[in-house]
Amino acid sequence: MAKQYYTTNTVIRTRQLLMYKDWVPPRLRFWLYMAFGFLYQYVGSINTSYSSQIVSEIALLNEDIQMAGYCTLGGITVCFPVMYRLKFYMYTRQLFFVAGIGLIICNAITMSAQEPWIIWGVSFIAGFFKMLGMFGCTSVFRLCVTPSRNYAVFFPVVYIMVCGGTYLSAITTSYLTYYGNWRLMNLFVIALLMIHCGIVYFMMKPDHRPGPFLSLKGVDFLGLFLWSAFLISGMWLFTYGEHYDWWMSSTIWQATGITLAFFIAAICRSKFHEKPYLPLSIFKFRSVKHLMLLLLGFGILQSAPRLLQSIYLTSVLKYDSLNTISLNWPILYGVVVGSLLAFAAFVKWHWGFKKYFIVALVLLTSYQVSMYFLIDGDTNREAFFIPLFALGVSEVMIGSASNVYLSQSLPFSHFFYGLNSIGYIRCGIGTALGSATVQRLYNWAISKNSLNAGDNLDGTVLPFDLPSWSDTMAVISKQALMISIKECYGYMTAIGIVMMMLIIIHHYRLPVIRLLPRMAAIRMWMNTEKTNDPKDSVIPNKAEEDDDDDEDYDDEDEEYLEDKKKRGTDGRQTPPKFHLRQLFEMKNK
Repeated sequence: MAKQYYTTNTVIRTRQLLMYKDWVPPRLRFWLYMAFGFLYQYVGSINTSYSSQIVSEIALLNEDIQMAGYCTLGGITVCFPVMYRLKFYMYTRQLFFVAGIGLIICNAITMSAQEPWIIWGVSFIAGFFKMLGMFGCTSVFRLCVTPSRNYAVFFPVVYIMVCGGTYLSAITTSYLTYYGNWRLMNLFVIALLMIHCGIVYFMMKPDHRPGPFLSLKGVDFLGLFLWSAFLISGMWLFTYGEHYDWWMSSTIWQATGITLAFFIAAICRSKFHEKPYLPLSIFKFRSVKHLMLLLLGFGILQSAPRLLQSIYLTSVLKYDSLNTISLNWPILYGVVVGSLLAFAAFVKWHWGFKKYFIVALVLLTSYQVSMYFLIDGDTNREAFFIPLFALGVSEVMIGSASNVYLSQSLPFSHFFYGLNSIGYIRCGIGTALGSATVQRLYNWAISKNSLNAGDNLDGTVLPFDLPSWSDTMAVISKQALMISIKECYGYMTAIGIVMMMLIIIHHYRLPVIRLLPRMAAIRMWMNTEKTNDPKDSVIPNKAEEDDDDDEDYDDEDEEYLEDKKKRGTDGRQTPPKFHLRQLFEMKNK
């Protein structure tokens, strides 16, 4: 039977979006917020789609542009623990001005910057503003999307905006770059953000705030700096590792030492500070540790389209930038279907997390298997549509399921810390590590297969249909390249199968069902520094509340553990001892 979610009449007032001026039509207010949220995922200070142009014009490395993209993801990650503080600190219109104008300045600096470290810093700040603006939208229209305050309804809607905006941005960038210059995309983004700021200025009230003023006093800015420095140095280590031949060079050893130093300093700050930026208690939850490992495996599998597929399309099939980026459309359609599937799986069909993750992993592994069999010198373009569609479906399902799983297994006081923790894997060091793993595997495979292909070839053995030695080597190199890519996809398939087996033997049980708290409850929770869930945000799950794993409550609820020891295996009080003599007395009666 479907679970019932009850709401109060205050939801009706909240859904009116009172930050708008009275003359703005009520039906338009929600769609404006949806457009704002999509815009913040669409824009950015730099896009890796025009890396070839910016590399040739400014004389940068491909790793420099890749590092800038990782810095944008890192800025998104570090924003989570302080988002509600910033939301209550500023007026609603002021928050959008800070995010929008900040992104405009970052895009303007990116167009004129020449040094890589400047581009990285600007990209990191742009990622922070990007997440701040996105949160300003999602925290407002959440009750319009789900009046029942159900996380399972909310996150699929968020991820269709996240993934859809990202892929549409790449498509727009490729077309503007192909017919013009890479700076056209930055100018286009600046124009969109100026329109956004104009709408906010004329349509929103200047003095609207979601609640009473809440200062930034108590925010651990030093901890924010240390964790950000650790994140950036770790991403740099795995991005430039292959370029500097890993630990064969002193540069990578120095980067490793710096990364470890920042990590130790951040751990010490979190351990001994009264109100740390990222409390270490978040890692006591088993769901956080398991989800970090799961997302690391997903990150390795999702690195194959970014690296192996691009090498295959450009080096073997000789696709130009427009033909390559046109394959984003099947992924975009998969994103839409994946959001609908995620909504139906959680809300309509009531799937468990085990079944959900297995289905998502089957779709992701099916992409690897399909590409393994499609690697050929004459593969048709339409043959990639179904695998890429499955890739888009799996990406949205994985993203939304990880957030829903985290929201149901963590108290609200730890939820944003949990998002920050898994963000180091999903949008930070884990992404760079996955790309570095696939890159290292490909380089090893291409070296091995190139040597094996030309092992028995010399100047006396030439095919009759090839007129020169250079043509012969071109054919051999092409064959070695295809064999290497096929071999890498085979390894990715094996990793997917192993992950599927691990998920099958893993146990997913949730003691409660958590809902999105009301804004007043969130602010009361922040003022009193409570560690439990806000009021009316938890629905007990009677079927599983007595069978949940004790590891999820380690050091979190001592009273629960003491009570659990007094209980039997079925959740009831342990019955008294039953002797054989009592059995005979019952029989005689």
